[in-house]
Amino acid sequence: MKIKITAFWIFLLSLSANSQSYSIPSNPTLNYLYNTKNEIGTISNTRDLNLFPLITGNNKARFKLIKNEVGLFALIDGTGQVYKATYQDQTKMTFTRIDSTRFFGNTFESINFSHKGTIYNFGGYGFWNMNGLLSHFSNNLEWNIDKINKTYFTTNQFYSYQPKESKLYFVEYPRVSEFTFDKTNKTLLIEFDIIKKENKVLGTINKKLTVSNPYFKIDLPSLNGLIASDNNDIFLYNFSANKVFKLINSKIKDELIGKAGAELQTTFEDQGKVYYSFNNDTTLRTFIISMNDFKEEPYPLYIIEHNENFTWVIIIILSILTCLIIIIIKRKQKKTSAINTKEQTYTNDLNNNEFNTIEKILIDKLIEKSNNDSHLIVEELNTILGIKKKAIEIQKRVRNEAIHRINHKFNVNFNRETTFIERIRSIDDKRYFNYVINKENAKIYTEYSK
Repeated sequence: MKIKITAFWIFLLSLSANSQSYSIPSNPTLNYLYNTKNEIGTISNTRDLNLFPLITGNNKARFKLIKNEVGLFALIDGTGQVYKATYQDQTKMTFTRIDSTRFFGNTFESINFSHKGTIYNFGGYGFWNMNGLLSHFSNNLEWNIDKINKTYFTTNQFYSYQPKESKLYFVEYPRVSEFTFDKTNKTLLIEFDIIKKENKVLGTINKKLTVSNPYFKIDLPSLNGLIASDNNDIFLYNFSANKVFKLINSKIKDELIGKAGAELQTTFEDQGKVYYSFNNDTTLRTFIISMNDFKEEPYPLYIIEHNENFTWVIIIILSILTCLIIIIIKRKQKKTSAINTKEQTYTNDLNNNEFNTIEKILIDKLIEKSNNDSHLIVEELNTILGIKKKAIEIQKRVRNEAIHRINHKFNVNFNRETTFIERIRSIDDKRYFNYVINKENAKIYTEYSK
């Protein structure tokens, strides 16, 4: 069977002889993934992984890795583009594009996983919409849609893939649709049955837990769960058992949290071992982890809702509140419209290398802070950009685009190759960044402004 599969892929690749290919320096992680015979259905902490020089919009492309029985694949976030590792020697690895995708833009931050040799794309953000669509990469090298019973806002912020159960667990966060009045106001845990293609709400996430944008996360199929950071602790979340376990092995905890400036990169479990590296060190590290390294917490992961007997009560309450909600929404429309106009004006400024008004305000504030040996925090940056009331994923995207654009304009205008606005990880909370401009660059900009 494996011989037939291999022959099939060789044939398809021969048809794609003119496909785009990139040869990149190999590293221990890529070498391991390329050579292992095991399927690793999902690989975590690849949000800042840049394999080869592709651009999506105005930013460097972000990659997601998938390893299955067919081979090692690099998926380009938000695009539908699929590259397969087709060659390896002692120093380099070649990735060749194998898909026929023409359009992209609606699957950023989607969940990608492989189940029984098939690659899936689940959910994602794009075109002012967070979707819950499921598609699979077919044998004819195209993405085909799959029918599911009901969709939820689906992103890769917090999810766990359990191949033995053929289940995927993910969180739907409170959210207001950007083009309708639809909204969700609960942090729901959803169980997705990959075989039946069915979503099922298990309950609401316990308020004791923080499950939004963890510093890192690693799927552990052997322990039926996911480990992720929550402030200064690390927890194992067992979704099927509805239990939470706290990591008490201090050696593993210190290694995973790492040092300042070191972030976990490309993490996965294979045959009961956890593999990981850091963004500033490509060394492939590993350790064995078991339930003996954890202590069960005295509260559940999610709260099961029993609302069968209260449906009529909810309907009456919703009916009474409908008029109030409409009035509140209409009052906020003007303010929301102004914020959207501010954001749209900013994000559309793509080709002009002159600093616009918002950019000048942001730069002046950063220079003022930096001259006082201080820094700009995320909340202040969001306020200046007019996005503090937006969803977290939108805030992150707009911040990154704004800083990237300002840095680009600075280098173009002053013939530099430097980072104008720098990100420094917060000492108080490693999950967040502070923003500064060094005094040399501040002086160059200030003289120009005169």
